Amino acid sequence: MAIIDKRRADIDMRFRSLLQKAVRRGNVKLVFTTSALLESLSRKEKNWFRNRTAVITFEECWPLGSELVFNRKYHSKVAALIKVTRSVKARDAAGLGYLAYALSGGDLSVLDGCAEDRHIKIIASAIQRPDDFWKWLDQNTPTGDRQVLVENALRFKNAGRSRDKAVIQAAAYLAVIDELPPVKTLEPSDQPFPYWVALDMHTPQGRRTLKDVARDLHIPLKQLEWTMFYFEGTVTNAAIVSRWWERSCNWYFQKIGLPADEARLLWDPARPQVKEALAEESRQLHREVYTWKMANMERIKSLKKQVELFISRFESGHLDQLELF
Repeated sequence: MAIIDKRRADIDMRFRSLLQKAVRRGNVKLVFTTSALLESLSRKEKNWFRNRTAVITFEECWPLGSELVFNRKYHSKVAALIKVTRSVKARDAAGLGYLAYALSGGDLSVLDGCAEDRHIKIIASAIQRPDDFWKWLDQNTPTGDRQVLVENALRFKNAGRSRDKAVIQAAAYLAVIDELPPVKTLEPSDQPFPYWVALDMHTPQGRRTLKDVARDLHIPLKQLEWTMFYFEGTVTNAAIVSRWWERSCNWYFQKIGLPADEARLLWDPARPQVKEALAEESRQLHREVYTWKMANMERIKSLKKQVELFISRFESGHLDQLELF
């Protein structure tokens, strides 16, 4: 039973990783397919999906935290992900949250002595004293979309892991101290999806492969994991300049002892080896997704129809408030 459970967990991690990579790259069709597939797996996946949708929204396009309107139906959560998928990404909440999370654990290297350190310290304090932080926000919350975003952040304050919670706190804080940046919508990406990028350090297959390649090429494992994530896993359809995200990435390059301007020199020769080592696992993942898609076209079509209707009703302001929770 333990072996079966572990194998099932491994399968789920691949699909979960695939979902967020598809959101980042703007692949609407793959987000619909993967969302429908995850719904079919188990009730556990549906419960996970709600919180994960909120975390992805705050991570990838934090201003859309003001549009996290869910009802009891699964398609309402998928609709939120589709909005993020179609949008230009904005990652300031992720960057600030990651830096603050590191500081809350005692890593002073995130501070560089500039005035902006104050914001990192505030979120680090919020991580350690969340009740005081949310009370402070309640007393300082602005109106309009910014107020809605803070209310949604409060609603999902316990979603995900500790670092995810820090991102949500950072999004609420950014909404209080400044205006929300405008969200621009793009056409869906029609580029072929590179399934191998989903098999990164967040999956068992990726961890094994990266460990083997790092050993063979005599590369520090953390440097190989980070460069794959940075150059492949974080690729988006488009993104606005996010100073906190850039600062977070530059800090982590320093932390692992790899100058940012030298990172390509490490990743470019390692990339084909990682890709080749993951080739069979990547083909297997693609086959599984494609086979499931072909057998469940009506299910996916129905989900898409429900999502589009939900989004159109949201944009026209005709959602039934009695359905929301």
